[in-house]
Amino acid sequence: MTNYTADRSFTNYVHDELVVPQIYKKELDWVIKDINPDALEAMDIQNGIDYVLTDVNNKDIYIQERFRDVFYQKYNDATIRYRRDNNLNPTRVQSEFYKIKADYLVYGITNGKKFLDKRHTLTGFIKWVVIDLNFLREKFKNNLIKITKDSRTTCYMSDDILCCPENYNPDGSSSFTPLDVTLLHQLWGSEVIYKQFGYFY
Repeated sequence: MTNYTADRSFTNYVHDELVVPQIYKKELDWVIKDINPDALEAMDIQNGIDYVLTDVNNKDIYIQERFRDVFYQKYNDATIRYRRDNNLNPTRVQSEFYKIKADYLVYGITNGKKFLDKRHTLTGFIKWVVIDLNFLREKFKNNLIKITKDSRTTCYMSDDILCCPENYNPDGSSSFTPLDVTLLHQLWGSEVIYKQFGYFY
């Protein structure tokens, strides 16, 4: 099983078994909308949208999901893929950060392991967050958040600007930017953090 296939299998399992019943249904009262699989795949590739849901007013909500297993519990951020500079396809060098048109990022750290033989350990979340991406896009557009290239690996404030570093995955396949959930909440509260569990109280 390739890394991508394994990660996708883990993400799909977490979506079906944990996110839908524990977050969408119980915490948010959102319902998964039935979308043609080919159309949904196109939305994912072109706009970084994994699922379409509806709220209590039957309004469509566009979601990107990202999950990590218990190994990442010490981190207090949510991550978005940034670049794949080594990709042979030039159209795929710029990753989710550039194309994402989802309304919310749903990010969570599970309480178990991602491996196939450990799936029974995945029963819930240590922490999860729903981040308003429309709000974040405006902050990036107005230069109140920026991506930095320096030695730091976590977000920090500089002259009233939230600086988030470009970090690289160990295998060199891609980079990502972390979004410090606590810092986002301190700066903009519920305007950016729609709902969360476990990041702060």
